[in-house]
Amino acid sequence: MKTVVKILLVLIVTFEQHKLFGQCEIDAGFNRNICPSENNSGAKLLGKVISGDPINFIWESYYFHPALNKSYYASSMLSDTTVLQPLIEQHFERSVKYFLTGITATGETCRDSVQLNFSDWMFLTVDKITGKSILDTIELWIAAESNWPHMKYERSPNFMISDTTIRNPRVWNDKTVFYNLEITDSLGCKETDDIFEVYVQPTSTKSFEKVYVEIYPNPFQDHINIQVKLE
Repeated sequence: MKTVVKILLVLIVTFEQHKLFGQCEIDAGFNRNICPSENNSGAKLLGKVISGDPINFIWESYYFHPALNKSYYASSMLSDTTVLQPLIEQHFERSVKYFLTGITATGETCRDSVQLNFSDWMFLTVDKITGKSILDTIELWIAAESNWPHMKYERSPNFMISDTTIRNPRVWNDKTVFYNLEITDSLGCKETDDIFEVYVQPTSTKSFEKVYVEIYPNPFQDHINIQVKLE
């Protein structure tokens, strides 16, 4: 009878050890979009332990640049590949997949992945300034371009403009106006474009009456000298 009790105790202890230390589950975070504001302030991967006792962690990612014939790994993208929430220092694609592996004290591994979409913007280094006469109609253009399709344009003020919600509206402003523009891309990220300065150049005419023109010599030969007297 004593022998049976000892065997049961050993089985119970073994089962409890497996329950406490054998399970391993980690979470690499949720798939999300990274807008410029988050990226510029220091975007992070959001890994965490769900259960078990992983004591070592490894982040992995890979990108091959065909033009440079060069491979890039997580070590060149992240501040540290061995912590759960490293900083993202650089990325080479607009969508990047990261893999997180956890390793327990007993050598058991668990694995999860996450995909991040990066909204990157380029700006033309050209001043958006133009002049027009009071009667002219001109077309506005943009200087900011996202690496994702643009979904929304919001221009202001709504003054003598064909449409405030399209990429290239026409304006016929009769006075100088500075048009503002906010662009939203398909990730929902917003960026403010440079102000478009549309200056109206003043034009004026003046009529003269009783203008007498004296021409010398008369008839002239190879040159002409004109004098105008205004009364």
